[in-house]
Amino acid sequence: MRFLIAMLVASSLIASTASAQQGGGGAANPPVTGVIKSFDGKTLVLDAKDGAINAAVTSTTRITVNVPKKVTDIKPGDFIASGGTRGPDGKLRANEIRIFQAPAGEGQFPMSQPGQTMTNATVTQVMTNATVQQVGGSGNPVIKLTFHGAGAPGAANCTGRAAEAAGGPGAGCVGETEFEVPENVPVVAIVPADASMLKPGTKVTVNIAKSADGTSSAARISISQ
Repeated sequence: MRFLIAMLVASSLIASTASAQQGGGGAANPPVTGVIKSFDGKTLVLDAKDGAINAAVTSTTRITVNVPKKVTDIKPGDFIASGGTRGPDGKLRANEIRIFQAPAGEGQFPMSQPGQTMTNATVTQVMTNATVQQVGGSGNPVIKLTFHGAGAPGAANCTGRAAEAAGGPGAGCVGETEFEVPENVPVVAIVPADASMLKPGTKVTVNIAKSADGTSSAARISISQ
C-alpha cells in the first residue's frame, strides 16, 4: 500500500515536472489514474475512480512507461526528479525518485505540501550505504546533485526553478544539493513508449486537456509496470 501511494504521488509529480513538454493544447486538468478499458487507436477509454473517461490520443500525446529501478541503478550524469521531506536535522530525505531521459523542470523548490521539496537535478555522486556509514552517517545511501536555479549566474544559495531565471532554463545560478534515500523508496525510470502499449487492463496515469469545443485529448500518458 505504501508503494502504491508513493507511485500515485510520483505520477502526479511527473506530470508537473514535464508539463512544459506536453502537447495537445487546451486547459489542463489534474492527472487521472485508472485502468485502460479499451483503445481503438484513436480514443482511449479509461476505467477511473469516478467512472469511465474518454480521451483522444493524438500525434502530440506524450506516452511514457515507468520502469522499476533500484538506487544502485542511478549513476553520475543521470537527471533525476525527487520529492523529498526535510527533517528537523535539516537533511532532505527522498520520498520517491524518477530517472529521466533528459532534463525537465531543473531546480529545487518548495512543493504544495508543507515541508516538501522538489529536486530536479543532475547526479554528481551516489554514496552507498557502506560509504555513508564510514563517514559517520545514518547508513542510508546519499545522492549528491547539481542544478541550475532561478538566481543570476554566480548567485549564492542557489534555489528555485531554472525556467524562472533570466534567459530561461540552464542560464541561472548553479546550485548543489544532496538527499538521503531511506529504505524502500520507490525508484522508476521514465522511458519513452508508444501507443502499442495501450492495452486493456494496463494501469495508466493520464493528463487530459479540454479544448474550447469541450472535447478531451490526452496530453500525456504514463504507463505503470
